[in-house]
Formats: sequence, structure tokens, C-alpha cells
Amino acid sequence: MNGDRGKRDSEFNIFDVKSVEEFIERMKVILNSSLEGELKEQLRKLRIEYKRDEQNAINTGITAKIEERSKEWICPRIPKWVDSDMLTALGVVGSIMIAAGFILGFFNKYYLILVILGFIINWFGDSFDGSLARYRKKTRPNYGYYIDHIIDGIAVFILGLGMGLSGFFRIEIALTFIIVYILLILHVELVTYVQNEFKYSFGLFGPTEVRIIGMIATVVLFFVPVKYFNVYGHYLTQYDFALLFVSLVMFGILFTSVLSKGIELDKIDRKRWKKEE
Repeated sequence: MNGDRGKRDSEFNIFDVKSVEEFIERMKVILNSSLEGELKEQLRKLRIEYKRDEQNAINTGITAKIEERSKEWICPRIPKWVDSDMLTALGVVGSIMIAAGFILGFFNKYYLILVILGFIINWFGDSFDGSLARYRKKTRPNYGYYIDHIIDGIAVFILGLGMGLSGFFRIEIALTFIIVYILLILHVELVTYVQNEFKYSFGLFGPTEVRIIGMIATVVLFFVPVKYFNVYGHYLTQYDFALLFVSLVMFGILFTSVLSKGIELDKIDRKRWKKEE
């Protein structure tokens, strides 16, 4: 009898409200844990890690694996007379094309095609200069690190200036975007210096993902007319609001990244105190 009663107590009763609530709670726990596990597994699959000279390079961007496979296929097919410096210069040319496309595209939208072509050329030059050097085993760690990252800053400046000088965006908002982006680059460089770990991306988004978003935004610019809004005597376009939102999101990413990295480095340094005591 006791066994039957225990069996009945353990059975799920659909007419008992408490049993239904407990069942729902159990299902939530199961689903959350399985979804969390699946999400972590998918993020792990996206993650790319390799040696970049003496540094540990990590890319968790959405396009990381596709980009690495494209490098493996394209690098052997790049003509021998093309070297890494040429590709770096090509990346700068792409930035100039983007800037020119924004400025001229305000007067004739067909010039916005230059922006999309510029993003593609900039991606090719910026992504393949170091990859080509590693493929050919002709790396210059100090020169490459310095040139690559100073050029990144210059490219962002050119791009942002082109946006600000166009009629699509106010110069103040474009400069805000430039400053936040360069601060993110600075954060990555400092982490590389103190931990020898170069991160290409923040979560699922890296430079390649930003370029893709930029190309999609350019298509929107082509088809959607500019509208002006009077905000306390300042005329802003809908694209100003969008760029300001992007800048705020980037600043949020920067703030949380600096905070978490600062806490991590503080703990690492404090452990040394105990060892020295």
C-alpha cells in the first residue's frame, strides 16, 4: 500500500495547480540549460584561434571561419609580385573610396556604389596583408604590428571624416563615432601588450561584420530619402540618430570590456603579492 501511495504522489497530476507549476519550472530549467549549452557550443564553433607571429590571435566573429577558409584558398592564388605592403596600401585606397562615395553620394546616389566597392577593397587589403606574409613565411612582427594598426586608425579617420563631410551625417556625430572606434582599437592594442592576446572581435562582431553592416546601411542610404528633424535648433537626419545609436552601443561595449578586463588584470596582479609574501 505504501509503495502505491508513493507512486501516486510522484505521478504528475494535471488537475493539481501546484504540480503544473512545478512541471513548468522544471521544463524552464531544462530548456534554459539546453539552450545555454547549445549557444555555447555554437559560439565555440565560430571561434578561430591561431598564432599571429608571437601573439595568440582570437576571432569570435560570425564570419570568422568563412574568412579563414577564404584566406586559405585566396593566399596561394595571389600573384607573386603582390606583397603585403601593396595590400596594406590597397586597404587605405578602399577607405578613401568609402569617404569619397559618401561625400559625392549625397549629391548623386549612384556614387554610393563607391562605398560598397571601397568596403570590399578595404576588407581585402586589411585582412590579407598579414595573412599573405604568414603564408609566404615572410613576416615582420614589429614592422607589421606597427604599420597594420597605425593604418587601421588612419583608415577609420578617413572613413569617419568622409561620413561627416557628407550631407548624410553631422560632423560632430561622425567624429564621435571615430573617437569611440579608435578607443576600441586602443583597448585591443593594450590587451595585446599586457597579455599577448590579440582579439579581432567583440563577441560576434569584428571588423568584417562592421563592414557588412556598413554595406547594408549604404544600400539603405541609396533607397531611403534623407529626412531632417529639428532637435533644439539642430537639424539631424535619421542617419544621425542611427550613427549616434551605434556609437553609444560601441561605447557600452568599450565600457564593459574595460571594466571586466581591469578586474581580471587586477586579480592577476594581486596574486603576485601573495607569492612575494
